[in-house]
Amino acid sequence: MEIILPIGAGLCVGFLIGLTGMGGGALMTPFLLIFMNVNPVLAVGTDLTFAAITKIVSGIQHRREKNVSLRAVFWMAAGSLPSSFLGAQFILKHSENVFLVEEFLPRFLGGVLIVVSLILFARVFRWLGPKEMVDVKWPKPWALIVIGAIGGALVGMTSIGGGTVIMALLLIFFSIPLNVMVGMDVVHGALLASLSASNYILAGKIDIRLVILLLVGSLPGAWLGTILVKRIAMRVVRGLLALLILGAGVNLMFY
Repeated sequence: MEIILPIGAGLCVGFLIGLTGMGGGALMTPFLLIFMNVNPVLAVGTDLTFAAITKIVSGIQHRREKNVSLRAVFWMAAGSLPSSFLGAQFILKHSENVFLVEEFLPRFLGGVLIVVSLILFARVFRWLGPKEMVDVKWPKPWALIVIGAIGGALVGMTSIGGGTVIMALLLIFFSIPLNVMVGMDVVHGALLASLSASNYILAGKIDIRLVILLLVGSLPGAWLGTILVKRIAMRVVRGLLALLILGAGVNLMFY
C-alpha cells in the first residue's frame, strides 16, 4: 500500500491537473498530511516538486494543443514569482515553530480549501460569474499581476493556489475559453511550482522517494487529462472537484 497508494493518488491528481488546471496542492497536500502522515513542511515541499514536474509535462502538451496564452502567463508570473519566493522563505525560516507547522498551517490550508470549494460550487451553479455564454473577457495586465501575486503567496506558504485559487478567480471575474484558461494556468503553474519547489529542495524539505512514486501515476494521468480537456463537460468536473476540495478542507480543519 505504501507504493500503490501514492501512485494511485498521483494518477488521479495528475489527471485533474491536465483536465482542469486545479487539484494539485488542493488535493495532494491533504493526501500527504492525512493518509501518508508526512510532516506539514515536508508535505508542502514534496507536493511542490511533484506538481512542478507534472505541470511541465502537462503544459508542454497544452502548448501543442494551442491552449496557452503566453502573454497572460507572463503577466501572472510577474506577480506570482516574487510573492511565492517570499511566502516560501517565511515558512522555511519558521519551520521549527511547532505551533505554526503542526497547528496553524494545516488549519490555514483547510480554511483556504473550504473557501475555494464554496467559490467553485457558486460558479458551478452560476451564482457567481457569467450566468450564460458571454463574449470573451480577458483580464487586464494589472489584474493578472494581482491574481498571480495572491496565488503565488499561497503556493509559497502552502503549495495551494497556483491552480485552484487562480482558476477560481479567473472563473468568477472573467470569461475566457475554458481550454485556454486551463492551458495558461497549467503553464503558469509549472513556472510557479518550480520556483517555489526550489526553495524547499535547497532546504532539504522534500521526500524524493515519494515524489518519484507520485510521478509514476501523475505523468500518464496529466497527459490523458490534457487530451480530454476539449471533450468533457467542465461543469461536471468542477462540481466533482469542488466536492473533493471541500472534503479535504474539512479533514484538515480537524487534522
